[in-house]
Amino acid sequence: MTFTSVVPTKKANKNAIKLYNNKRLHLSLDYKTPNDVHQDAGYIQW
Repeated sequence: MTFTSVVPTKKANKNAIKLYNNKRLHLSLDYKTPNDVHQDAGYIQW
């Protein structure tokens, strides 16, 4: 994808980061999102 101006580039980048942190499940995080892990950081499970 090629962007011709800054505004759509910033919007696409923001959407990609939102997807990565809120929707995409990560194998290394036991199939949780980074935001889920961050929110649970106060609750350590052994």
